[in-house]
Amino acid sequence: MSDQHLNLSNLHQIALKAAFAAGAEILKSYSKFQIYYKKDNSLLTTADLSANEAIYKILSKTQIPICSEESILPFNQRDENSIFWLVDPLDGTREFVSRSGEFCVCIALIYRSRPILGVIYSPVHNQIYSSYQGSSIYKNGEIISINENESSLISGKSKNDIDKFAKNFNLDIIKLSSAIKFPYLVQGFAGVFIRLYGSSLWDTAAGDFLLHQSGGIMLSLSDLKPLNYAKKETLNDNFIALSSLQKPNLSRYLDYLNSSKNIKFSNNID
Repeated sequence: MSDQHLNLSNLHQIALKAAFAAGAEILKSYSKFQIYYKKDNSLLTTADLSANEAIYKILSKTQIPICSEESILPFNQRDENSIFWLVDPLDGTREFVSRSGEFCVCIALIYRSRPILGVIYSPVHNQIYSSYQGSSIYKNGEIISINENESSLISGKSKNDIDKFAKNFNLDIIKLSSAIKFPYLVQGFAGVFIRLYGSSLWDTAAGDFLLHQSGGIMLSLSDLKPLNYAKKETLNDNFIALSSLQKPNLSRYLDYLNSSKNIKFSNNID
């Protein structure tokens, strides 16, 4: 199957429907949910599970395999020759539990290791960002506008040393959790996001696609190539993500990261 034979416009509408359905399940559970712990000690709630079920119910009609954080596909169905949905039904479970509002639904369509469609939905704010290969980027069904004030760096809420990077380049810091960071980059509310600690494939695929669609860039710090979403290991490489206006500064930022003894890699997750 090739992307030319896919009806991406139709799949985009199906992905939007799935994201809205997941968001409705999440909000239904917002005031009352149960908490579990996975083997890696990360949080899992009944909202994660009900959102996952809602997404599967809709996306399964496409007959395209689905890889979710809550149900990982065997590697032979998500390798470099595969097409598959890559889903995080509730990205930012910790933020959901704390009721900060900084959580979202992430749906991406992966073809030969790269996303060709992406949806990020914030149920609390009722904001949905989406695009597919060959289309514009939409926010709530309208083509987005780009802000040109991009002198901010997005940092996760875990303690890390990226603040030193921001100070060196005179960048303001915005603290955010989950994939809602990516719409900030896409719209130009922030310009830089550097991840020096663990994230999973389903955390970033939708945002990665939206960022590239906007003219931005997101590269692995291991090989300076776009992230590979057809990996047997489901953890991403550490990466740098830049908005379209910050992209010309890539070399300067990489030089600093390569030479700096102040930036430490960590195993924190947020």
